[in-house]
Amino acid sequence: MLFTGNQFDNSIIFIKRNYMFKISIYLFLVIVITIGCRKDQTIAGKMQSNFVIKTGTVCGWCSWNDTLIIRGNSVRYVNYTQCNNSKPSVMKNGQIAASELDTLLSKLDFNELKKLDLNTCNVCSDGCDDWIYYEKGSESHYIRFTRYDPKLLPIQQFVDQLNAIKSRYIGSN
Repeated sequence: MLFTGNQFDNSIIFIKRNYMFKISIYLFLVIVITIGCRKDQTIAGKMQSNFVIKTGTVCGWCSWNDTLIIRGNSVRYVNYTQCNNSKPSVMKNGQIAASELDTLLSKLDFNELKKLDLNTCNVCSDGCDDWIYYEKGSESHYIRFTRYDPKLLPIQQFVDQLNAIKSRYIGSN
């Protein structure tokens, strides 16, 4: 079967229109996805910058006193030794990847943290206490606890992740 000139021209026009339609749909989807991702990143960035997490360990006889501060994606680690709280023996600054920060925050149930009323004082008898302070907006909560305290179970994954981040700053030079 042969196409006449008019049928052939109509087929080409149909193919071109179909092709242009597919290209238009593709470009539309690319634009929508790009704008949507940027908006999600902006929202996530605003949510992530609206909090402060502090954690540390303090031990008797000034043998250890360190603090890790996470504010947005900025991280600061400070360690004071031998009772010298005015001049840190170690001070490190860094950045936390957005994905790691998302993972950390996903492990924190602030409502569970607020339920914990822990205020140990192992440091009073020359032992060590770990502590966590979390602040978001106008809400905050502080706990001081013995490492591996069973009462931490509701937030243990968050504590473990926070300790993993802190250990990278303790161990790096």
